[in-house]
Amino acid sequence: IGPALARHSTMGFQDFSTEPNFAAGIEGFNGTVTGLSTAPGSQAKFNLKGYVVDRYAPVTITGRANVFAYDADTDLTATFRNIELPVFNPYSGRFAGYAIAKGKLSTTLHYRIVNRGLKADHNIVIDQLTWGQATDSKEKVSLPIRLATSLLKDKNGVIDLDVPVGGTLDDPKFKVWPIIWQIVGNVFSKLITAPFALIGGLFGGGPDAQYVDFTPGLALLPPDADKSLKAVARGLAEKAEINLDIPAGPGIREDGDAMTTARLQAAVLAGKKGPLADDYAAFDIAKKADRLKTLYKAKFGKGPKFPDDVPTAGMLAGGEAKATANTAQVKWLEEQLRAKFAPADAELAALGQARADVVKQALLSEGAIDPSRVFIATDKAVTAKDDKVWMELLVK
Repeated sequence: IGPALARHSTMGFQDFSTEPNFAAGIEGFNGTVTGLSTAPGSQAKFNLKGYVVDRYAPVTITGRANVFAYDADTDLTATFRNIELPVFNPYSGRFAGYAIAKGKLSTTLHYRIVNRGLKADHNIVIDQLTWGQATDSKEKVSLPIRLATSLLKDKNGVIDLDVPVGGTLDDPKFKVWPIIWQIVGNVFSKLITAPFALIGGLFGGGPDAQYVDFTPGLALLPPDADKSLKAVARGLAEKAEINLDIPAGPGIREDGDAMTTARLQAAVLAGKKGPLADDYAAFDIAKKADRLKTLYKAKFGKGPKFPDDVPTAGMLAGGEAKATANTAQVKWLEEQLRAKFAPADAELAALGQARADVVKQALLSEGAIDPSRVFIATDKAVTAKDDKVWMELLVK
């Protein structure tokens, strides 16, 4: 068959299953299809051009195929450029839960079929996607779409996705576009559940870059945190619409316990000199007991009265027995004195603020991101994990 010519043709598509109805088409369709034949192994060549919606959104379809045995050998590429995204509002309102205020779509679709085996590549580029009003659709996905969109955008507001799909046409369950949407949905889900795997990973921060682990009672950054936080800042620089919350809630129980222990031990060791002056565990047990008794009297206004199950020196004889008595007394005295050295609520609040401040300073130290994008959040708390206090940075 000689060349088939298309001149000012139209291809239309309408979907009445959604409300409002969706309608789109390729207008001004021009080009040729050459080499049409029923001969075995023949290949028709496609070279078609048109536009979608308006003449500023060009479409091209090129490639080759045996139109009478497409599943044996087909190689086609379709490109779409500058399609105005609001045209898809019937779908975005239904499935995303939002109308599209603005944005443009460009995509390249490449399909290769050999002996009923399909390999498809989809490059999807979305520029300046901006969501509009929310809809009350019952079919919308249960994901924070706005946040996921912001995470996907680069610093220029562009989303660039490559979605490869492979399979066999012999599989009755194999359908390309449902698989594409499943893949895209999985990408969104992973972004939401682990956003720092993307943000921190951009510049070597690692998948756990959102966590900063502190020693209980202290606000000192661990040695590797500064590098990780700077990587997060550089990653955020690539995500212009993402802001960051730094938890600044008060210190937790583990902090209070650690601060109490440190203060009590410091009071016992006060004035002690020598190479082990600050080593509480190495302090002579008898001297430790004496200092704790003195401290007890200073705090309570009277000497300690030990309960019957705590032996005194006079109750036991021998060096080992005295050591046992001193150990029991030290334990009891420490327990009684802890309440006198516990931090006040204001001190725990100050600890939370100090931690947030050192994290903020590390994030902003290189000037990678605008300080207006980093927020101190006093309503968000740290948590205990293993023997550390973990702060989790939050994107929004």
